[in-house]
Amino acid sequence: MNIISKIPTYILILVLLLVACTNFSWKPSDPGTVMVELSNPEKSLSARVIATKVQGAYIFEVRSIKKDSVLEKKIISAPIGYHEHSVSLTWSNDGQIVTATIDHDFGEDNKVFNLNINVSELISQITDRYP
Repeated sequence: MNIISKIPTYILILVLLLVACTNFSWKPSDPGTVMVELSNPEKSLSARVIATKVQGAYIFEVRSIKKDSVLEKKIISAPIGYHEHSVSLTWSNDGQIVTATIDHDFGEDNKVFNLNINVSELISQITDRYP
């Protein structure tokens, strides 16, 4: 066998070595890290997504800016992919729904989570709790 006939074998070995030495995992954010935060249009509420101890799991919460208290929260998560999660927030125009989106796979199959906020009900609860 001459050297030219062995080139495809050498290329295959090189590719396998590169793949074996490549680490596709990524380091998660430290627990408690605020991944993203965004105020509602009226600037009375703030939504944020916070990293937890579990890789790929987050706390999605809405807080009263004035009272600095949590009004709504839930745990959200996305699969671990080849890149670090990219997390974004958007508020509906009326400020009643906040949406968290987690991109875990280069824009494919993003995970989307909503928190529905009844602002008038929350304001009355805050007023009752904190006169």
